[in-house]
Amino acid sequence: MGKRVMMTKRRPRTCVACKTEKPKKELIRVVRSPEGHVYVDPTGKGQGRGAYVCSDQNCIEQAKKKDILSKALRTKVPAEIYEELSQKLGESGNAGQ
Repeated sequence: MGKRVMMTKRRPRTCVACKTEKPKKELIRVVRSPEGHVYVDPTGKGQGRGAYVCSDQNCIEQAKKKDILSKALRTKVPAEIYEELSQKLGESGNAGQ
């Protein structure tokens, strides 16, 4: 018999701020670990409840203003997380896009 090839379908993820569907690689993941710690997950593989936000300063500002990440992660997201997201954008040169 021939080999069976498993084809996995890559599902797009949705930005919690603008509701735009994009591939996982184009979004930044924020995670609430099972212990309750909230952190930015650059690998996209951290364990816990995750929420995605676009690599766009406008989306990060909207998420902060409306406290969208806190609602998605079901816990209070500290201001440092939003600062870290903004810094990551500045480092990658995507700020304001």
